[in-house]
Amino acid sequence: MKWITIEEEHLQQILDWRTSEEITRFMYTDIEYSLENQKKWLNTIRADQNGYYWLMEYRGDIIGYISITEIDWKHKRGAWNFYIGNMKYAMLAGFLGAYMYNYAFTELGLEKLIGEVMGSNEGVQKLHLKQGASKVGVYERHICKNGEWHDVHVFEMTKARWQRVGNKFKKYIPEVRS
Repeated sequence: MKWITIEEEHLQQILDWRTSEEITRFMYTDIEYSLENQKKWLNTIRADQNGYYWLMEYRGDIIGYISITEIDWKHKRGAWNFYIGNMKYAMLAGFLGAYMYNYAFTELGLEKLIGEVMGSNEGVQKLHLKQGASKVGVYERHICKNGEWHDVHVFEMTKARWQRVGNKFKKYIPEVRS
């Protein structure tokens, strides 16, 4: 698994994924289908000192997006986010936590990662639990989307817990390219 820096040439693909129903239904926000807005977003993430943003590449195909955002460097914590855009590779979602935890705890020196998941996204909730994350709560009626309120489930993984439960996933190290 390779994580590559997002470039302008990738923006059309990201826009197509991000506005597709299978992706956007689990996102907090809906975005306008605008390549110009994608360019503005790219400039924003390039300037973000508290986040890392990549596209995931597997066997030569760009398959999705992954990021660590809202990094608090003092307290060594952040939030991680992802989506698989190429549904042919949806089964790889089950390994993304391992890649992310290994990278964040080893390469970035973080102590905790948080994941927030909309209540309707039961598959990703199970993914967090399967890899050993703790469910720490639910934000009730946290997101209003298309006039409907959604709960958000909050998961966390600490570096100490990952050192206990993540041994079988030690080989999952992303190749990060800039």
